[in-house]
Amino acid sequence: MFRVQAPIIVIPTAEVRQATGKHLRAAMIDAYRAIARNGEGLEIAHLQFHFRDRLLAVCSRIRTDGFIEIELGLGDPKLPSRTITLRQLRKAEAANSTGRRR
Repeated sequence: MFRVQAPIIVIPTAEVRQATGKHLRAAMIDAYRAIARNGEGLEIAHLQFHFRDRLLAVCSRIRTDGFIEIELGLGDPKLPSRTITLRQLRKAEAANSTGRRR
């Protein structure tokens, strides 16, 4: 078995830093795990997950340099617990822009 360490950049918001405090690193690791467990791929437009007593939200993308970039923010309990992939978002945007041209 070979183990590969891939570069992952996590960008937490100031609100997440304050909300998680000394547990920020664990929250960032859980963010990656939530994306991986989701099974929808690495490019996620919106995914919410529970971390301790907080609802956190992530979006992620693969950068042109191959790095995985994860943005970590506070979640919104009013939103449905549905994952939106970047593929779905791009498809919806394309359909919307096609509809506007007509």
